Amino acid sequence: MKSMRTLLAVATMLGFLLPGAVSLQADVYMKQKTHTDGFTIMGQTQPPRDEITVTWIARDRSRTDAGDKQTTILRMDKGLLYQIDHQKKTYREMPLNIKQMIDENAAKEGEEAREFAAMAQEMAEAFAESMEVKVTETQEKKKIGNWNCRKYIINTSMAMGEVASEAWASPELNIDWKSYLMLTNAMMAGSPGFEKMIDKIYKEMSRVKGMIVLQSNSTKMMNTEVKSTTELLEFGEQNPPAGAYDVPAGYKKVK
Repeated sequence: MKSMRTLLAVATMLGFLLPGAVSLQADVYMKQKTHTDGFTIMGQTQPPRDEITVTWIARDRSRTDAGDKQTTILRMDKGLLYQIDHQKKTYREMPLNIKQMIDENAAKEGEEAREFAAMAQEMAEAFAESMEVKVTETQEKKKIGNWNCRKYIINTSMAMGEVASEAWASPELNIDWKSYLMLTNAMMAGSPGFEKMIDKIYKEMSRVKGMIVLQSNSTKMMNTEVKSTTELLEFGEQNPPAGAYDVPAGYKKVK
């Protein structure tokens, strides 16, 4: 099940979250709506899901709110990622370098953990090596909301499955997606093959002109197909609330 969730995350990452054009001079604000159809895999059924997320992006940090229950804060300046549970008023703190995290855990837990760490690193390298992305620009255009868009076809293949995406991007909306690519993949920094994977994605995704406004994904894995749609509701440069990139005062750190 974790593999399917990972592949769905990659589908979102490669399309909706990566395109753009100019620079992160000010904080970028965007509100997104994602619908994922229900699916069954390995005997487990996941119901349809709708989610509204609000994301703030700065030069070396970002914040994503999934409703009012959970927040993820990325602080590249500190090398840390925070996962915040507003209901329990707790947070988890993790190093951004996944290799470092695995190595530290292995050092604490002994031989079995070290073997698992070696396997995890091999899987990370195989994942990076297997990923292929192809972007095809079409001549189709239409207006979505207030934005004039062009259609792109994005096909992604990797060791765990395939993602076929139809994306509508607007050059009227600008974001430095290479910087955002580094932000959204910071947890993989230090993993074998990370830089090669980033270069591979960047080379192909640079064909997309502007921010993606609407994207439909079809993700296939283990004879299961999952369909999802992500829509941009709001986008612009704004000043974030005070303390937006910090853990709220009074929250308890948990492991």
